[in-house]
Amino acid sequence: MKIRSMLLQGAAVAGVVGFSFTLGATAANAQSSVPIPDGASVSIPSDATCDMDADAAGVSDDLIKLGAFTPLTGPVAGPGLGAFEGQEYVFDKVNAAGGLNGRKIKFEALDDQYSAAYAQQQVRRLVEREKIFAISGGIGTPNFVAVLPYIDKNQIPSIGMYAPAAGKVGTMKNPHVYMIWPSFVSEFNVVADYVARTDPDASIALLMQSGDIGNDALQGMEAALERHGRKIDKVLRTEATTTDYLPIAQELKGIGADWVFMVIQPTGIGQAIGSTMKIGYNPKIATQSDMTDESFISAFPEEAEGITTPTKVAALTSDDPKVRAFVEDFTAVNGKAPSMWNAVGFAQAMVTIEALQGAPALTRDCLELALQHMQGFETGVLPPVTFSPDSRQGTNAVGIARIEDGVVGQVSPPVPVQ
Repeated sequence: MKIRSMLLQGAAVAGVVGFSFTLGATAANAQSSVPIPDGASVSIPSDATCDMDADAAGVSDDLIKLGAFTPLTGPVAGPGLGAFEGQEYVFDKVNAAGGLNGRKIKFEALDDQYSAAYAQQQVRRLVEREKIFAISGGIGTPNFVAVLPYIDKNQIPSIGMYAPAAGKVGTMKNPHVYMIWPSFVSEFNVVADYVARTDPDASIALLMQSGDIGNDALQGMEAALERHGRKIDKVLRTEATTTDYLPIAQELKGIGADWVFMVIQPTGIGQAIGSTMKIGYNPKIATQSDMTDESFISAFPEEAEGITTPTKVAALTSDDPKVRAFVEDFTAVNGKAPSMWNAVGFAQAMVTIEALQGAPALTRDCLELALQHMQGFETGVLPPVTFSPDSRQGTNAVGIARIEDGVVGQVSPPVPVQ
């Protein structure tokens, strides 16, 4: 049985327009070459305890309710929908195999439009009305950061959200959030170091989105360039909602930097590069890892060409057996090859299932105990995931890739960032 609910909220209406449907499992689900996590990476010492009678909201004799708030419409809908599809792929496989000890997974994703205000509404709906057990995945930094106080106050386990805000997630400041993605500090530290080493005389500008993601990219770049006795020549700022990048492109052309680093939501990156191309300014471009997704490359084929980008998900063209198993099985189930955002959702759901399998009891307290004792869990598309009672950063490895002829080529594989 396949249980899915994806609810979309329109920007112009206060209510929620939703749809849900139930389908039968496919043969590909049942005969998968991708193993369902079994909790083996969770090793809880005998003196570690959890409250087995604590809050079990969202758990019944035959169901576990999980949820996410994520952009399903708007400028970041592509990543949100892609990751949703990746999570759904995993949960469908679990349900097709009979669930977790007879309990099926019901996964609800609510549209937050990449908006802090909508995210605050949607997380309350998930917790207070839908009565979810835990948050699994989702996409977006400003929307997720806005709900951190609510998550902390209500002690909601939140697993794998793609919201790489340094100092806010992946730290003990928000102990109920379990991060599996390097921050943009790490990403831009690595890619700026790469540029400084391989193009030591180049001038560098940064076009950054206001807020956490831009500030983190700036911090990472400055730290890397300082090691090489370098500085950013010019920093320009923009907003996630910007659609006309021509004035910015003209300003960048006036600066004339050899490299322009960009950290904006993906559609904005494509529009910004397109605007520089229109006015005959063609610097080398470096961006965040989001640009390695097929949806970006297909939407902006000319703009994507030649981009240098950090990577934190394994190249889906890799010969690694675990990567090949995921790609082949996902393709068999969905009739198309997975995208990078599908792989993101896959990893999010795999970590969630591994923690559920390893929990001594299905209470939130026991789920978090399992997460805190997850050691070296292999998703197949990320470096091994490890948490501890005093660490909420499960991985922190970054590689380098370049887009050439519409293909993401690995320049260097992800390695741990110190």
